[in-house]
Amino acid sequence: MHSLTKPNFLTFLDSPLHLWAEVNNQLEDKELSVYDQLIAKQGYKVEKLAKKFLEQKLKNEYPGGSTIEFQYQLTDGSYEAKIDALVHDAVNNTYDLYEIKSSTKIDKQHKYDVTFQYLIGKATLPINKTYLVHINSDYVKNRELNLNQFFVIEDMKVVIDKLEDEVFRLRSDALEIINLTKPPLESHCYKPKTCPCKNLCHPDLSEYPVYDLSWWKAGQYEKLVAKGYQDLIDVSKEDELNPKQLLQLRSIKQNKPIIDSEGIKRELGNLTFPLYFLDYETYGSAVPIFDGYKPYQHIVFQYSLHVLETPDSKELKHFEFLETRKQDPSENITKALLSVIGDNGSIIVWNKNFECKRNEELAQLQPLYADELLALNERVYGLMEIFKDGLYVDYRFHGSASIKKVLPVLVPELSYDGMEIGEGATAMTKWWEMVNGFGTKNKYFSGKKQTIAWNLLKYCELDTLAMVEIWRVLNLIIDKN
Repeated sequence: MHSLTKPNFLTFLDSPLHLWAEVNNQLEDKELSVYDQLIAKQGYKVEKLAKKFLEQKLKNEYPGGSTIEFQYQLTDGSYEAKIDALVHDAVNNTYDLYEIKSSTKIDKQHKYDVTFQYLIGKATLPINKTYLVHINSDYVKNRELNLNQFFVIEDMKVVIDKLEDEVFRLRSDALEIINLTKPPLESHCYKPKTCPCKNLCHPDLSEYPVYDLSWWKAGQYEKLVAKGYQDLIDVSKEDELNPKQLLQLRSIKQNKPIIDSEGIKRELGNLTFPLYFLDYETYGSAVPIFDGYKPYQHIVFQYSLHVLETPDSKELKHFEFLETRKQDPSENITKALLSVIGDNGSIIVWNKNFECKRNEELAQLQPLYADELLALNERVYGLMEIFKDGLYVDYRFHGSASIKKVLPVLVPELSYDGMEIGEGATAMTKWWEMVNGFGTKNKYFSGKKQTIAWNLLKYCELDTLAMVEIWRVLNLIIDKN
């Protein structure tokens, strides 16, 4: 008879089949992604700071003689949980539970998480309060980290009162799952791209499954699978699809892209030369590294800029910047960018919201250049919108408007494959490794730093070159029509 731990329960909420696979060693062996490793490291750092914060709270707010224990094991029959922090009030002989999260807000999983712990706690101890400790999203670092301002403590009573009965039932259902001798195949997940046991959940996944359907709404995949659909090509246009989804369906059934050339012409016709193709690379830290930054605020450490002066210009100019020292890059990168981007002409990015938000944040960090940085946003055009808005739909994008999906279809001669740094998560972690880990004059470390810098520059350069070539392909389509 297995016991149900809190991690088991959270896996069950994701998918009962995932839980069965977890306790029966059926999960596929996958290394943590670079991004997941980064998040884990940041989580450990936040937890360490939270422990210090709670120790201060114990000293300042609890009666003398009160104690605190971290990672305290609680057991109630077949249910187990480790409490991040358990405080014993020595005067009232009651206990307060504290769950620590490295996020800036409380999400749905956190609510079920803390309710699961509370149920075990109240069955074994005289529980007074249950709290969730998380990061204050509005905190701005100014010299030394202020833990009292960095952390927020929220009383979870209202949440627990609402979820207590439901979690009581769900944990019983989860306990049944882990004691099954055979997998509950009917309870598979609907996220094959991130599924940890694809052989169980999606053993016969086609090249273009229904999960490729873009612009989906909650429950849509479940409804399509319940009707017996597996391949996207088998889905009917009568299946409550929105107009953009119908375009995707036409694309796969006709085995060709669906292109609104007039719509693309209107969009690109609004651009003015010179054209500046811009991309930023950033690093986000849970605990702010430099003064003036908030938790998880993006540190813009690099840009690539390709410039096309006129429609007939054969020369494609390239400018770039990479901060290689452990210091706030905002001033240096701002000066470097403003010196080459010019006062006129359209600025083409892939994700307009992302780059514009970075300009706004740079303007706050560098108020002397705020007007110029904010003026850039008035000239920004997001090339992704062509694909996101359904003006160019191709089933080979697999329902995505990511440049990593669009580029291989439109410009197959360009590729991120084989690059030492080929995606954003690796770029951010390698940058931090470079500026934080190689502060020595040792030749080995100096050479490794140069290698990382070169790889970062090549990756960011490809991002903007990819936009140039996609833009050119779109213009060829316009010219043919």
